[in-house]
Amino acid sequence: MEIAKNKYGWFAASVLAGVVLVFGFWWLNQGYGKVSPLTYQYSKALYSACLTKNEGQLAKVEELLAKSDSAELPANERQWINAILTEAREGEWDSAAQKARRMMEDQVQF
Repeated sequence: MEIAKNKYGWFAASVLAGVVLVFGFWWLNQGYGKVSPLTYQYSKALYSACLTKNEGQLAKVEELLAKSDSAELPANERQWINAILTEAREGEWDSAAQKARRMMEDQVQF
């Protein structure tokens, strides 16, 4: 009887671990969803800046972002753009470019 409980315990634990891994993968890859037209423009500019590793373009995006108000740009989208900017400023150009591209790709409707 003790062996049967142990066998089912390992099975349950492995199923639970699998569910957690699948959920984690889904959560990390869920994307941005639909964004405002202004955020889309920022993502295009960021993608271009990151591909060319252009600090000047990053500065322009930061400047425009600072001038925009909350009526133009929702808070969550501002955070996403800021996070991509920060990543690029830290030299993570490829990762920042991938995120900016993902933001643009999420706007494509099939």
